[in-house]
Amino acid sequence: MSSRRSGNYRECVPTVSGPAASPVAAAAARTVAAGTARLVAAWSPGSSLPEVADRRCEGVADLAARRARVRQSLFFTDRATAALMQAGGDGRALGDLAEHSEMIYDGAVAYIRVAGSWTRFGQAEPGGPRGVTDPLWPLDALFGAHDDAAEIGRQVVRGVVATRYRLAIDLARADAALAAGVNVPSGPYRWLSRLPAEVWLDADGLACRISVNSEPAAAPDSQVWSVVELWDWGVAAEITPPGPGEVLAPAEAYRRAEQEHSGGNHGPSGVAG
Repeated sequence: MSSRRSGNYRECVPTVSGPAASPVAAAAARTVAAGTARLVAAWSPGSSLPEVADRRCEGVADLAARRARVRQSLFFTDRATAALMQAGGDGRALGDLAEHSEMIYDGAVAYIRVAGSWTRFGQAEPGGPRGVTDPLWPLDALFGAHDDAAEIGRQVVRGVVATRYRLAIDLARADAALAAGVNVPSGPYRWLSRLPAEVWLDADGLACRISVNSEPAAAPDSQVWSVVELWDWGVAAEITPPGPGEVLAPAEAYRRAEQEHSGGNHGPSGVAG
């Protein structure tokens, strides 16, 4: 992975302007410039239009700071979480677990709240590229839009009339546009320059829904669309990631959670490195 400077979107996004600028090619930069928004993210199997049960998480985003704070489904999506909660497994009562976890995404870093503690996995730095599981990854991917999107109609998204476009996303173009770069989904290299995508733009050219097919080489019924919906622009969204002294190593965080669940006492801390 190439080395890239850190910084927020305002320092690194391209400026698209002028009468000839495509509304879709300009949409990612315009959306980031809106500042903050509420968000819902989903993984939708076989369709760019997610169902309610496809929801992964919901919360708020500070788009310029590359941060989001969400309540995330415990097992991938609400549908999968509900099924596993009902079925149980491993001899443990899954029904005793919370169905959602609090998470903070800070650039390339994802923090998860485990009982009363924060933990994180991996050693990524905030200035690096977002992971493909980040709820705002589709917004990063949208920086790979060209000016050849096809308008396919109008629809209402969260009470707002939006124009729907179909396009192909070039992740190399997105990577060049963003100082942090982009992470890419697994699959054949040739698809990285033409990932199927759809975007819904409101009257101001802001993306109120972005759907990216991250598995186009799979069978149609096995393809998964990564979807994010954005609305309530300018909402208060003060998102402060935990400091180094507040982050436990995963094993310690889950050990404490287990002790709390069984009524035990906490042991010594183990701050993540």
